[in-house]
Amino acid sequence: MNKHNGPKFQTATTLKHEILAGTYHSFIFETKNPLIYKPGQYISVRVTEDRINAYSIAGNDEPNKFMVLVDISPGGPGSKFFEALKVGEKISYLGPFGVFTLKENDNAKELIFLGTGSGCSPLRCILDAALKEKNIQKPLTLYFGLRNPGDIFWQDYFKKLSQEHPNFKFKLTLSRPDESWQGPTGHITDLVNSDFSNMNGYSAYLCGNKEMIDEANNILALKGVAKEKIYFEKF
Repeated sequence: MNKHNGPKFQTATTLKHEILAGTYHSFIFETKNPLIYKPGQYISVRVTEDRINAYSIAGNDEPNKFMVLVDISPGGPGSKFFEALKVGEKISYLGPFGVFTLKENDNAKELIFLGTGSGCSPLRCILDAALKEKNIQKPLTLYFGLRNPGDIFWQDYFKKLSQEHPNFKFKLTLSRPDESWQGPTGHITDLVNSDFSNMNGYSAYLCGNKEMIDEANNILALKGVAKEKIYFEKF
C-alpha cells in the first residue's frame, strides 16, 4: 500500500474572527467545496507543524461556509493559533470525524442537552438541525453552563430559537455569578437534578469538561436514563 494514501488535508479561508465573550472566539471559514458533515461532528486542524487539534463544527449558513467556536483560555498551541488567526488567512484541516450525532431512531420521548463552555458548539449544530431541518416535535431542553456574566455568549440565539420552536427550552446557569445575575446559579448538573424526578425514556447529549460528563452520567442514571441513551463528547 502506498504510504501517502492517508487522509488529505483540506484548506479553508478565514472570513470572520469575532470575540464573542471573555475567552470565546467564533470563526467563520469558507471552503472551495462544501464541507459535508453530520451535525455534532468535528474537524482536526493543524495548529503547528506537528500538532493537530479537534474542533467541533458549530454550524453553517451556506454550503461552502462553516463556523467553529474556540475557547482560548487553555493557552496551548491551539489557543495561540486561533487567537492570532486573521481574516484572509487559511487553515488546514482533516475531517469531518466523530459519532456524537443525533440518534433519530432511539425512540426517546424527550431529549436533553448539557453543554459547558465551548462544549455547547456541537450541541448548537445538533439542535439547529433537529429543529430547523428535521422538524423534530418532541420536547428538547438545553442546559448551558458558564462561569460568570462576562462569559455569556449565544444567549440571544438560543432564546430566539426557543421563541420560534415551542418544544425547545433553554436554560443558562452560571457557576460563579456576580450580584447582577438574576438567572439560575450553580452547575448544570444541579439544575437537571432539581428539574427532573423520573427520566425514564429520555435521551441525553453531553458535551464539556470531564467532571461535568462524569457527574451528569451518574445523575442521569439515577433518574432512569438508560446508559445506552447517554451520548457524550469530552472536551
